[in-house]
Amino acid sequence: MSGTTLSARRSARPRRWWIGLLSVLALLLSACGSGATASGGSAGEIDPNGTFRYVFVQNPSTFDPHRSANPWDMIFFRLVYDQLIMLDENDELAPQLATSWEFVDDETALEMELRDDVTFIDGTPFNAEAVKANLERAKTLETGTLKGQLARVESVEAVEEFKVRINLNGPGGDLPALFSATAGTMISPAAFGNPDLDQKPVGSGMATLVEYVPGQVSKYDRNEEYWDPEAAKAAHYEILVQTSATTRFNMLQTGQAELTYLDPSQAEQAEAAGLNSAPSKSLSIMSMYMNTGKPPFDDIRVRQAMEHAVDRQAIVDGVFFGLGEPVAQYMPPDHWAYNPDVTPDDPEYGYDPERARELLAEAGYPDGVDFEMLVPSLDDHRAVAEALVPMLAEVGLRATTRVVESPTTGVTFYGRQEGNVFPGMGAPFADPTLPYQASLPGQFSNPWNTTTDEFQQAWMDALSGATREARVDAIHRMVEAEKGIRKNFPIHAHFPPSAWTDRAVFPEGYEPAYAPTFRGVGVTA
Repeated sequence: MSGTTLSARRSARPRRWWIGLLSVLALLLSACGSGATASGGSAGEIDPNGTFRYVFVQNPSTFDPHRSANPWDMIFFRLVYDQLIMLDENDELAPQLATSWEFVDDETALEMELRDDVTFIDGTPFNAEAVKANLERAKTLETGTLKGQLARVESVEAVEEFKVRINLNGPGGDLPALFSATAGTMISPAAFGNPDLDQKPVGSGMATLVEYVPGQVSKYDRNEEYWDPEAAKAAHYEILVQTSATTRFNMLQTGQAELTYLDPSQAEQAEAAGLNSAPSKSLSIMSMYMNTGKPPFDDIRVRQAMEHAVDRQAIVDGVFFGLGEPVAQYMPPDHWAYNPDVTPDDPEYGYDPERARELLAEAGYPDGVDFEMLVPSLDDHRAVAEALVPMLAEVGLRATTRVVESPTTGVTFYGRQEGNVFPGMGAPFADPTLPYQASLPGQFSNPWNTTTDEFQQAWMDALSGATREARVDAIHRMVEAEKGIRKNFPIHAHFPPSAWTDRAVFPEGYEPAYAPTFRGVGVTA
């Protein structure tokens, strides 16, 4: 979605904790303001031998898509691998390796016609047998991460050399969207047994990995044999790793990179420095996650009190300088599956300190309760935690904080079940059922199996239907049913400012994203 159309609502209500929030602003304030309107890349002539450099905050977790549990890995995968389906600039599903697809036989199977001119970089031809091999590996790999997403796939048939049939054992309306992400990423079947596949990808993508230095940089050369010669506008691509927003900003200024994203406080500073800046296209939602397996958050009334204690608009305005939108669900407001009946303005979900205190008393905590908040070691997460602590204390939710390494947060919280709550940023998702899957039993992020029968049925119903229109009503019911569990709750849709230099060249309609793609992206001479 585009952040350029958002307008931040300003709250005029006084806050007793406002002075505390000002200290957060002081930590973030390298500049004050909001991003400029997106204007696209430079109009200069593209350098076909140029190098496009992007700065991100982390490595890929692996280059083996079937073992990837991190949706941010798609930033790297889309360079070296193709997907069966892709998202176009309007976020509509579009052909990539699959030229067409349709549900058949009363939606009990999905048939896909495939390109006939694609070869993996190791010389292996892409065909229906390659798709069959990939999906079967993803479903059965002992250390694989895609078994849940592909649970409705019963079997895969290579009907013809370039036609594949995916037989279903349940509703599979989410599969086309999933095939635009990790589940649809195609590896050369000849490379399945490569012991170094996690660091040396073997795909059919527009570029090939030529150097990988963990924690520093990954470098790519254009695949000169690629089936779409217009895809890689640069001869080389580099993704550099830098966790500091200030350093990322300086790298643009000094010509060390063409594109990155910044802290919201830096948007106006980027404009003043002659850079282009706009809120990023983003599906990421900042949320609060609660341990429902032990007191006090094993009681849904305490979880409800936590949500009522958080002033989402103040977080957006005070911490993120207006670049965001308060939400009470895991989709931003202009997503096709957004439920307009589940909003932060609803008295059931909105800011209401008095109701929060009542709920705590009903749960047996009339004098409040103490708990531990884990804080992932990222600047924006620390800032959110600093703002949340006085808000929560106002209603009697007294948090002590402990900073943990960001990549280990999930293992610490869900695996070892340390801490009571943590604020976290959701990753991009291919289908709206994915961020809600965590409220099903048997999930890594639900070791307590906190769920309801109503939600489980609604989630399954949300998979039924061959089109978005056919699915949307069930998805809305799923969103509403999840509020009866509330082991997590969303705070805001996150649109950090992207910034880029005049050397960056973007295709028509391109919007720099929080998780960008580089198809059609290049640099000027």
